Amino acid sequence: NKVVQWVPDRYWPAHSTIPLTVGGAAAEIKTGPAVIGVASISEHTFTVSIDGAEAGPPTSLPAPHHRPHFGEQGVMPASMGRPEYPTPVGSYTVLAKEEAVTMDSSSVGIPVDDPNGYLLTVNYAVRITSRGLFVHSAPWAVPALGLENVSHGCISLSPDDAEWYYDHVHVGDPVIVQD
Repeated sequence: NKVVQWVPDRYWPAHSTIPLTVGGAAAEIKTGPAVIGVASISEHTFTVSIDGAEAGPPTSLPAPHHRPHFGEQGVMPASMGRPEYPTPVGSYTVLAKEEAVTMDSSSVGIPVDDPNGYLLTVNYAVRITSRGLFVHSAPWAVPALGLENVSHGCISLSPDDAEWYYDHVHVGDPVIVQD
């Protein structure tokens, strides 16, 4: 009985000290940089900003992935859920980071031996829902990144982009999924 879970109405300012008093005990929470990820389903991109400036590695993907906005800092080609497994639009919070996680389609009702089934290990997995929505590395999806949505609902990135995001995001940072 020593855990307090509380979510503020709006994001706390970056690089701030937030005073907190619980049951007469005072504490301070220091916030870090504002790292925000925005997935655009229609544009097939995942854009990261840190303290209000777009940030990220230069893309290592070959043409045709180099559309004009993919060369911009922080704009990563991505793939979200295909029509039968759409990525839900909304605002999320990073819940956990796992360097490698095994994903099993039977956990969402799709038998592994089904044509849409899967049992695989993904790297640089950033969990944004308790039901299994992640931002993660998807090397098998690289040909589709920035061009079409082919996942079972997760936000798929290239291995380099997923590693960069994994290294810069923190538990509690927001991820916004928009049409």
